[in-house]
Amino acid sequence: MDTLKVKLGAKIRELRKKQNLSQESFAEMLSLDRRSISNIECGNTFPSSSLLKISQALNVELKELFDFEYLEKTDEELINSIQSRLPYLKSEQLKVIYRLVEIL
Repeated sequence: MDTLKVKLGAKIRELRKKQNLSQESFAEMLSLDRRSISNIECGNTFPSSSLLKISQALNVELKELFDFEYLEKTDEELINSIQSRLPYLKSEQLKVIYRLVEIL
């Protein structure tokens, strides 16, 4: 269960940051305090009673909160997975990928 809590917390943090939400503003949306959000994101607590609220606040389906398979992959596995898909992308898609990588 501890591994699940950590992965779920990391996924929630990623989605929160993707929407440019601070822990404070996210906590307000959920009627929680910032410390509770921090504990969830650090994997210290499992947000069982808040999962539906969290998914709604982040505008994602509940199942997306548990989509963290990529967190378990090594850097080499991620690179290989990306490289294997590149030849099948259209020119415009490749340009988007290029711009994303350049931003990083």
